[in-house]
Amino acid sequence: MTQNERILLVVPCYNDVARLSEFLPELARGLTSKFRVLVSDDGSDLKEQEALRSLVDGVREKGTAGCTLEVVFSERNTGKGGALMRGWAKLGDEAWVGFVDADGAVGLSEILRAEAWLGEQSGIDALFGSRVKMLGRRVERSWKRHLSGRIFATMVSELGRVPVYDSQCGLKLVRAASYRRVAPFLQTEGFAFDVELLLLLMKLGCRVVEFPVDWRDVPGSKVSLLRDSWRMAREVVRIQKRVASLDLDSSKTV
Repeated sequence: MTQNERILLVVPCYNDVARLSEFLPELARGLTSKFRVLVSDDGSDLKEQEALRSLVDGVREKGTAGCTLEVVFSERNTGKGGALMRGWAKLGDEAWVGFVDADGAVGLSEILRAEAWLGEQSGIDALFGSRVKMLGRRVERSWKRHLSGRIFATMVSELGRVPVYDSQCGLKLVRAASYRRVAPFLQTEGFAFDVELLLLLMKLGCRVVEFPVDWRDVPGSKVSLLRDSWRMAREVVRIQKRVASLDLDSSKTV
């Protein structure tokens, strides 16, 4: 990533104004003009949509935003993947696309640290944030969230045949050229979108790196360990089989 390359950073949300009310102003104040932040609402109820419009307008009116700030709405709730695909479909001349979760579990400082780190590297196509405890990194997580995260990570590793520690961390940056190559093949609108994105990038031979981040547990997760584990396992298997059967060699245009 060069100093002049711009980033489209999407924040997917669903009835998340309460959590965004603190995180979005923080992003707007702290991110520079190289960022375009787009909040992609995933079919929230009308009251929430109006509150989100007011929040975005209020941040803009304060005149403290260093980045460009936009919002898009969907008439129906599709899932995290659907919200991200709708947001990334707004890609313009930015050299990178990315997303950060609306809960602010990965904060502003980590986004800026990831951006700065990429600026010192070359040949990287995607950065996937990772909640792994390493020297100098803090991961504040309840036992329930840790357990559900490790169960899903094991599913991804064993069923999806993906050698990563954490596919679901809420911070990712992908080179726009690489994203445009995989975009026609993305189908997963739900929680497993990250897995499909990763498998497609790997199939193209893209260089994907895991980037350890500080992460703090924020209440309000919409994923249930008991309700969603088997559904997610089936989804990972389906994604792995579908991606393995694809011929991406014929799609090399950028």
